[in-house]
Amino acid sequence: MATIQEHKSKATHNWDFLESHRLSENQFVDWAVTVLFYCALHWLRALLAQQGYQVKNYRDEDDAIRGTGILTSQALQWYRHLKDSSRQARYETAVISVSVYLDLRKDCFDPFKSFVTSKLQT
Repeated sequence: MATIQEHKSKATHNWDFLESHRLSENQFVDWAVTVLFYCALHWLRALLAQQGYQVKNYRDEDDAIRGTGILTSQALQWYRHLKDSSRQARYETAVISVSVYLDLRKDCFDPFKSFVTSKLQT
């Protein structure tokens, strides 16, 4: 199972990939939304690992979130919005604009990451 540091490293790795690509209007923004969610996922899993939970799949993740009560309702809302947006970006055919991505990043990812990293001890 991955450690706290391994999840943090993976989140940073995903972020570095995302930042290394310039987003042109309507080009690969769906992938940017997906990578943004996976950054959040690994930040969350680092926090859960700190609490002693090893997450193997989304069911484990949901159980751990409920079992620990580690996320506030607002943090959970940010995370779920990122997850839902990623799912929509992967499976729907709608074009996602850069402005939608930037809003998602500012309104959900940034505060979620800030919340999680404020709770991480390592």
